[in-house]
Amino acid sequence: MSEAEQNKYINQLRRQLVNAVERIKTLELDLEPEGRITAAFDAMERHIDEKFAAVDDKFAAIDKRFDRLEHQFNRLQAKIEVVLEAITGLGDLPEDESL
Repeated sequence: MSEAEQNKYINQLRRQLVNAVERIKTLELDLEPEGRITAAFDAMERHIDEKFAAVDDKFAAIDKRFDRLEHQFNRLQAKIEVVLEAITGLGDLPEDESL
């Protein structure tokens, strides 16, 4: 290998090394606590937290509606029992078998 070829090869390796160092510096800047990647993850985390908060609110509203519906169902069931007892007279049956 001639001296010119060696110099060309060394210069090529030097350029690749400088390029690699620059890429590493860029990645370090992106990964630092105040870097772009960290900021992006923080933004995603805030967005996800907001969405979960909205979902939690919706589930709370659904639970409240379910509780109200369950209460209305129990009231209706009690009214039906009263009507059935009045129609059938089953509520007036003696409890003592000796009578």
